[in-house]
Amino acid sequence: MEYVVTARKWRPLRFDEVVGQEHITQTLKNAVRLNRIHHAYLFAGPRGVGKTTTARILSRVVNCKAPQEAEPCNKCESCVSILSGTSLDVIEIDGASNNSVDDVRNLRENAIYPPIAGKYKIYIIDEVHMLSTSAFNALLKILEEPPKHLIFIFATTEPHKVIPTITSRCQRFDFHRLEIESIIRNISNIAQAEGIQIDEMSLFTIAKKADGSMRDAQSIFDQFVASSGKIISFDKIKSILHIIDTEYLFKVSDAYLQRNSQMAFEISEELSQNGYDYGEFISGLLEHFRNLLFAKITGKVESLTLPSELSKKYSQVASLFNTKDLIRILNLVAQVEQQIKFASMPKIRLELLLLQIIEMPTTLEITELIKEIRSFKNLTSTQLTPELPASDNLSKNLAPHTDAEDELPNWDKFLEKYNSKLNGLKSFISSNLLNVEFRGKQIVLVASTEFVYDNIKSKFKAMQQAVKEYFGPAFDLEIILRTEKEIDCSPASLQKPVQIPAKPEDNLSEKTSSQTEVEKLLVELFNAREIPYLK
Repeated sequence: MEYVVTARKWRPLRFDEVVGQEHITQTLKNAVRLNRIHHAYLFAGPRGVGKTTTARILSRVVNCKAPQEAEPCNKCESCVSILSGTSLDVIEIDGASNNSVDDVRNLRENAIYPPIAGKYKIYIIDEVHMLSTSAFNALLKILEEPPKHLIFIFATTEPHKVIPTITSRCQRFDFHRLEIESIIRNISNIAQAEGIQIDEMSLFTIAKKADGSMRDAQSIFDQFVASSGKIISFDKIKSILHIIDTEYLFKVSDAYLQRNSQMAFEISEELSQNGYDYGEFISGLLEHFRNLLFAKITGKVESLTLPSELSKKYSQVASLFNTKDLIRILNLVAQVEQQIKFASMPKIRLELLLLQIIEMPTTLEITELIKEIRSFKNLTSTQLTPELPASDNLSKNLAPHTDAEDELPNWDKFLEKYNSKLNGLKSFISSNLLNVEFRGKQIVLVASTEFVYDNIKSKFKAMQQAVKEYFGPAFDLEIILRTEKEIDCSPASLQKPVQIPAKPEDNLSEKTSSQTEVEKLLVELFNAREIPYLK
């Protein structure tokens, strides 16, 4: 049998078979059913989405001898002649090669004659935007007062180039770029009907490479079949389209998480050796981090329309990222995507981008920053405290106490085991913001500030459970806030930190109402005072 390409062999013959354009096909079916056929239609949209196919279906159904629910029968003499291209009532014209005034004049002279076999004479003009301005003007008269038997169907990929006086006389239908899911479903059905095995990743690759065009997808499918035969696998076909494997994209995110700058040069070298386009790689990188951000924020990886294995991987990697860091990386990659086109040395520009991503510091939340400032303040106050005798040293008095006959397990090992569960406990202790005392079977956590006290108090139940699990059910936990009264009454008679007295007129506590939040924080943490501006 003579070979017919997939795009022609599987061209839709009915409105219901047109993929992804239901908003148009349903309207046209209603128009046929209600006998409200317009004299001129403008079908606009990207390539390969069904404009000409829909025009041919419409031309058959309006001339069909036995239409079935506003669909052509494709069996009557009229339908068969239109399908074979021998009908004298349906004329297809290429606007790119018939764009002169003389061509339109000839069309206009022939259009006045009635159809030979059908009810309508139909002109399908493809790429109508290629007509000259003079040719468009020549069409105006017949579009203003068309004969009852005449229908024009204009198809174009660039509707903005069609002059407004023509557009205003047409019913315009905008065809959409097809979704990846629709293309995958269509190619999968064709493969099944042709007895061809194709894996999920290959289907996804075809749909993505087609960029919304069903005709492009079917052409790529033909190329894969010619290369691999009846069994198509991604490993065999990825070299055909010279596709950049997602493995390279995940290497970049892994390098960031591992802080491995060396991988920037390894990735760049691999791309160079395999002959990949740097601009295409950066575009893929932009989509990669966008997928990570989408998975991080929404958690709905299934909405990415990716193969199941790839969706699972995006979900796992996204959990390791900070949302704000992903946004910053996306901004960085988007800027370089434009710059790489004009870079004199694109490889070096790519390496610089990868290094900027890998070495980019993580985002620090304002709450964490305040904790760091408070910790710094505490250490500064400790340095101002006069040195005490060894017997009266503060750290010694607040060190763990144990009875010889009732020795406890190591406290450091407890922190190592439960620190992830009790996030913040170890950092508070290491910063001297929190001290621990063992009083028999009671473990007392002594907080030095209200902030630390409130933070630890919110985790009390989890800490209580951890203490009983590790030390035993007989142990109990208590959290207290160290006040001046408690410090004065302690056995060691702890001395207070040396405070530098402030002048009454310099005390800003009375001026807090006019201060900003940052100024209030500086006053609270460092006893800051305002210096008058000298004119």
